[in-house]
Amino acid sequence: MPPLQVRFRRFTSLNTTIRLREGKLLASLSDLLEGAPEPVLHSIAHILLAKLYRKPIDHTHNLRFKRFASSAAVQRQTELIRTARGSKRYFGPEGRYFHLEEVFDSLNMRFFGGLLGRPELTWSEHHAKRSLGHYDAAHNTIVVSRVFDRPSSPRYALEYLLYHEMLHLKHPVRMRGIRRCVHSREFKAEEAQFPQLAEALAFIKRL
Repeated sequence: MPPLQVRFRRFTSLNTTIRLREGKLLASLSDLLEGAPEPVLHSIAHILLAKLYRKPIDHTHNLRFKRFASSAAVQRQTELIRTARGSKRYFGPEGRYFHLEEVFDSLNMRFFGGLLGRPELTWSEHHAKRSLGHYDAAHNTIVVSRVFDRPSSPRYALEYLLYHEMLHLKHPVRMRGIRRCVHSREFKAEEAQFPQLAEALAFIKRL
């Protein structure tokens, strides 16, 4: 067993990393784990070493860590830390061809009776095609890729993308045991009500 050095760092989530450098094992853990119960720390050590040496991860250790990470107290603490430490680059809702606040307000009236609180809305920095949009609950922000802000983009495609992220506002992520439920049955049922769903998905697929 090589010498092991463990450091707790001010990460914005439950990140853990391990490297083998010059005959030493260097492990970095989120400081959120510093007060974790000893059995949980044992499980983290097992998982990190198994990944480093490409060995199977024991089911008991994996389950123990997932239960700890998905507990209500740890989830709450993680969200607080993300809000306090995480930074969010904000480029504003006004694009060259579309204004996100105008699109949001229109969708809000059509589908939510105007009752959905408007979060921060911003275009992305780049014309990202891998991440077209996302809702960041920690910063209450919806980010939309600038790839939609051009005259060749049909409005219904942008509306569908924003509508999808607005549903995340209405239906927050829930925990079912140790699993995160991001798209619940209610979420999917409401998403299916978007009038031009098929056309929007086809356009997004072409992107």
